[in-house]
Amino acid sequence: MNQEEKYIARIVFKNRLLSSNGQAYQDLFVNVMVSANSDFEPVKPHGQQGDQKNDGFNKKTGQYYQVYAPETLAAKEKATLEKLESTISGLFSFWQPISPIKEFYYVINDRYAGVYPSIHQELALIQKNHKIVTGTFLCKDIEEVFLNLSDEKIIEIIGGFLPSPSNIQDIDISILSEIISYLLNFSPKPIDENFPENPDFERKIEFNKLSKSYGRLLNAAFYQDYIINEYFSLNSQFTKHDLKLVFSDFYNQGQLKHSEIIENKPDLIFQFIWEKSCPTNNNAVKNAVLVLMSHYFESCDIFEEPKEPKQKSLF
Repeated sequence: MNQEEKYIARIVFKNRLLSSNGQAYQDLFVNVMVSANSDFEPVKPHGQQGDQKNDGFNKKTGQYYQVYAPETLAAKEKATLEKLESTISGLFSFWQPISPIKEFYYVINDRYAGVYPSIHQELALIQKNHKIVTGTFLCKDIEEVFLNLSDEKIIEIIGGFLPSPSNIQDIDISILSEIISYLLNFSPKPIDENFPENPDFERKIEFNKLSKSYGRLLNAAFYQDYIINEYFSLNSQFTKHDLKLVFSDFYNQGQLKHSEIIENKPDLIFQFIWEKSCPTNNNAVKNAVLVLMSHYFESCDIFEEPKEPKQKSLF
């Protein structure tokens, strides 16, 4: 499965996650976990006993999972915490004597938006009191497991059919377009007046011989790098890896296109990447792409990392 096909599979799966609630979400979670690990055992509710606060576990590792997937998580902080508290109480009461609990994960349908800080606080308290590892298991985590399955299992989970990228017309299907949309719809935070200086960033601009005008654009855009990091924190590693490949490829194409040029070559490559990354010539889109370029410039996925000059030997 190539990157385009995997992206389409991700979109189909992501839509399944976003449209699933309650038992449907739990069934999808269990399907992915069983496909990923034969040691994962789902727990089927039985009569009045239910599942005894355990939706699935791994006896070998002592990992336990409990799913909470309301129609909407917004304004349900109290209910989410109450569910967690009752889960831990019942889990240790029934399951600890059967198979020792070493790790507990609260599986929440956060719809790629993250969860309340109080959830992390409560999980940290549980970890301290019960001497176990705890954590959340969100949409991005289920997606991560899903995307690491074999091609056959991925296709099986999304329904046995994967649309061919060549048959999808007039729709821009790419992580690049997705994150540009995220940037355009993000409500900006006030910029901290004490935003730290980044001498390495300036050094990279000078080392790569970019003009002052492009250097200023990158510096200004880098003030919004936190938006990119927030997007990555809410999505699987596939998105970060795919975007890195996109920008690295654009950089390599730019180098090849301008390989015979000496004057203003860095600026021409910069302009090439900027134009290739913009699906439209809209100013807002161009500014969003600059934020992405500053992120990958800082990580040296586009342009070169400064290297210290070699010291001449005295001997």
